[in-house]
Amino acid sequence: MKKIISILAAVVLVLGFAASAFAIHAEIPAETQAVVATGTTQITLGGELRTRGWWRKNLSSGMPVDKGSYSWYDQRVRLSVDAKISPNVQAFIQLETEGSGFDSTNDKYVWGTSFGNSGFGNAKPKSDPDFLQAWILYTGQGLFGVPAGLKVGHMPLKLAYGQFFDHTQMGDDAIVFFVDPTKQMHIGLLTIKLAESATPVGFPPAFVLGTGVTDNTDDLDAYVALMTYKFSDAIKAGINYTYLNHSDLGFSQQNLGVHADGKIGNFGYQAAVDFQFGKILNNYADDVDSKSFKGWAASLKADYNLNPVLLRGSFVYGSGEDEFDPTGDDDDIKEFTPYVGNIQNYAFIYEYQARTTAFNKSGLNSGVPSNGHAAGVANTMYANLGVDWKATKDVTLSLDGYYFWASETGAWEDLTGEDVSSTAGWEIDAKFRYQIAKNLFYQVDAGYFDSGSFYEDIMGEDDNKGVTVLRHLLQLNF
Repeated sequence: MKKIISILAAVVLVLGFAASAFAIHAEIPAETQAVVATGTTQITLGGELRTRGWWRKNLSSGMPVDKGSYSWYDQRVRLSVDAKISPNVQAFIQLETEGSGFDSTNDKYVWGTSFGNSGFGNAKPKSDPDFLQAWILYTGQGLFGVPAGLKVGHMPLKLAYGQFFDHTQMGDDAIVFFVDPTKQMHIGLLTIKLAESATPVGFPPAFVLGTGVTDNTDDLDAYVALMTYKFSDAIKAGINYTYLNHSDLGFSQQNLGVHADGKIGNFGYQAAVDFQFGKILNNYADDVDSKSFKGWAASLKADYNLNPVLLRGSFVYGSGEDEFDPTGDDDDIKEFTPYVGNIQNYAFIYEYQARTTAFNKSGLNSGVPSNGHAAGVANTMYANLGVDWKATKDVTLSLDGYYFWASETGAWEDLTGEDVSSTAGWEIDAKFRYQIAKNLFYQVDAGYFDSGSFYEDIMGEDDNKGVTVLRHLLQLNF
């Protein structure tokens, strides 16, 4: 055992690394070669280098305005150690760049921002490494007589298809227990530590943690129960329940999700619906008024495989606010409140880079993508048609069209005192991906977002512009 620990410690300390597990359970990349270790221990080293070049026009702080164009390059580095101590015991560590300034919600550094140099280069990029993943997994059949497991540490987490909760970008600290009573059924129980922090004085309107008065009930925790069952290839269904709690804030948001997916011949589908309830206090005082969560979201997606062409379509709805009373008399939060990372959750520009139609009465879900968080489908309804074409063995081409609406505009009209259009605009995205060699690919993304009159109305002026974004990237996984 001492030799095993010494080997693992030496790898971590000398090579300083980590690579990629996913969601609740990990997958080791195919065709990997293990580092030689004593006994049955297998240690696999891995990593990723990703370099991206960006060009944007008419996008400033997420708003589609007359900005002109600007460009930059960024880079992300990942290193990992995957240690299989035995068939039942696994440890995984992954390090990732975070940029500069100890920003734990960033995963990249921008070229040329080395800081502290003379301004003429010849300097190393400043990038503080963070633990993207660090967990222990034990699986076995001992206690229950059926496959079961326990996973503890920092890990990527996602519920269903990520409509409500998707923290696969940065991960959370969690304890996960799972059991498979049959081959068709999977049951999971999770406890997640989202914030170990103080209670902010004067809590709403913004949900800001880390300052104010401390006591023993100042943490933000999540408790999750989930179950999936595979009836056949045509129907795999699941249900999940999440309880988010922060006692000092009187915060007890809850989400109940139901989902299903399957394949029937060349046809595939995916459907999900989430309902929210619970409460959040209106102000931090003795005579508090609470706001009740009543948001919901639904999605229906389908595809048809005409090999080498895949046709796709989707319709998604996230509820919004129909009124806003700054005096606090409107006690319901009707806008769907998701917890999703600042990654491309659907469109290339809208939500990923541009501000959405989210009103954010709760203070929990800014419409502007920032700090590792995006708005998801809060107060957003969209329709999408897309196609993927496997042109050759190594080349894939994709084209997507989107149309966006604000689900509700009443709260925006109460705020601005003017009529607000629900038309958020349309977007066209194109993608080219070329598999240059094993584990090495080059990709080009191009998108144009024609912002609708919604943005003109909330800005109070005719200054909204169409947004154009180009990006190319080179990525190597090893």
